[in-house]
Amino acid sequence: MGEPEQYSRKELVHRIGTFFLMLAVGLIVFFILSDSSGAPSLNYFCWSMILAGLGFIFRAQYKRPVPASGRFGWLKKLLKGKQE
Repeated sequence: MGEPEQYSRKELVHRIGTFFLMLAVGLIVFFILSDSSGAPSLNYFCWSMILAGLGFIFRAQYKRPVPASGRFGWLKKLLKGKQE
């Protein structure tokens, strides 16, 4: 079976990294709640740091192209006209 038309492995890895970051945030919340109850569970903290690290590594592999905002388009046109 072939891959879908607009399939991108890097984008999938980027989304998995986002998922890991969300899990890490959830585990940090559980750690804070366990700490406020008086019995801190360091397992939540350690796993959240591991997942956050993996999430940042996965997300760093793919940078989405950012389209130009066009804010300085007039300046580019002005400079382009002078160079020609």
